[in-house]
Amino acid sequence: MRTQVDERKIVERFEAKTRSSEKMYRKAISVTPGGVMAGIKFFEPYPVFMDRASGSHLWDVDGNEYVDYLMSYGAIMLGHGDEVVRKSLETTVDTRGTTVFGTPTEAEVEFGATLRDLYHPGGMIRFTNSGLEATLLAVRLAKGYTGKRKVAKFEGHYHGAVDHLLFSYAPAAKKTGARDSLAPIADSADVDETIMTNSVVLQFNDWESTEKRLRQHAKELACVIIEPFEEGVIPGDREFMTDLRKLTTDLGVPLIYDEVKTGFRVRLGGASEFYSIAPDIACLGKIMGGGLPIGAVVGDSEIMELLDPRRGPRRRVFHSGTFNGNPLSVSVGKATVDALMRPGRFDRVVNRTKSLKRGISSALTHRGIPHVMAGEGAMFNFYLSQHRVSNYRDVKKSDLRLRRFIDIDLISRGVYLKPEGRFCLSLSHTSDDVRQTQEKFEESLDAVIPKASY
Repeated sequence: MRTQVDERKIVERFEAKTRSSEKMYRKAISVTPGGVMAGIKFFEPYPVFMDRASGSHLWDVDGNEYVDYLMSYGAIMLGHGDEVVRKSLETTVDTRGTTVFGTPTEAEVEFGATLRDLYHPGGMIRFTNSGLEATLLAVRLAKGYTGKRKVAKFEGHYHGAVDHLLFSYAPAAKKTGARDSLAPIADSADVDETIMTNSVVLQFNDWESTEKRLRQHAKELACVIIEPFEEGVIPGDREFMTDLRKLTTDLGVPLIYDEVKTGFRVRLGGASEFYSIAPDIACLGKIMGGGLPIGAVVGDSEIMELLDPRRGPRRRVFHSGTFNGNPLSVSVGKATVDALMRPGRFDRVVNRTKSLKRGISSALTHRGIPHVMAGEGAMFNFYLSQHRVSNYRDVKKSDLRLRRFIDIDLISRGVYLKPEGRFCLSLSHTSDDVRQTQEKFEESLDAVIPKASY
């Protein structure tokens, strides 16, 4: 569906509500490139600058209030400023007397055991400071374990701004090649061409082409890394995921799940629990820190033991970090995970998410607007398409332009998410939040899409 949208009117409404954000953005672009400290935080015409938050709500520098569905890209699961997090922070500083020791602590061992038991029972874990660091370490481990150098990843899957993985995340369609011979496309100007020669690109949810390429490169592959849910919401078909696990096992190629988005959102045990399939290595981040920086790699003991510092230089994978397992992130992370594991807590977020998902789908259906809903657990998205959406190429064929303007209008009406982004809920979202959001969503549809279009 391609519709005529009065773009200027939508943008003018947004600008009228966010004058102080625009002013702050003009100042920001003189301080940092693009006016943002992370590329993902930018969108046209300019990003909204936030001032404070509480529970499921945000307030920007203009004083506008929003129901928040960004939730810091899914990292906040209990809600902004939750009492559990506050108390954990205060207790840690008061009782430990510092924010970081630079030494091992009992708390990091206890939290590590909890995560290990959820994501890889019988395995081992190592903390990092972000999901990006986790994916980087996971690939390094696979290379050290296999002695091989080629990395296979899926088109459209994002694993952080890491040289060895920053390719074919958002390639131009005309450059990607046929599905069974995808060309690696660098996503950043600094990516070395030699990395491209050690890269294999696969098509998500396309078993025929995936099997062909994996068998073709099996003797050179250090690992296969995958987002089990593309963009955190588009699931791998169960048969596809089962076949991928079997083939990588048969070929002796470590399989890495990037669970940074899906961990504690799709299920408490992430996509690994959803599919009942254990990868060789899983990468965690976001929610497990309760809003503080943290990441982790958890996996087979045989692979993880390569990190043992007692090994000689030629028999180990070196890894270190001053802030790995720091008391604040570990304490808040454990408090967050413990809260989510209490009976009924996770189900409550999931049920509220399902309610909003149904409401948005109903509003689109009522207006005859073709769409696809995607997502499991406490996170979802919708795509304006008449066809099944199962991978990156399907997403790019959906009406992203229309979706972007619907989202910009939603922001103007007090519903916040990154334009084109997924909806992430938390324990703090109420039934009233959901009801209000459904009403605002219907208002935006009627404002953005001329009735003659449906």
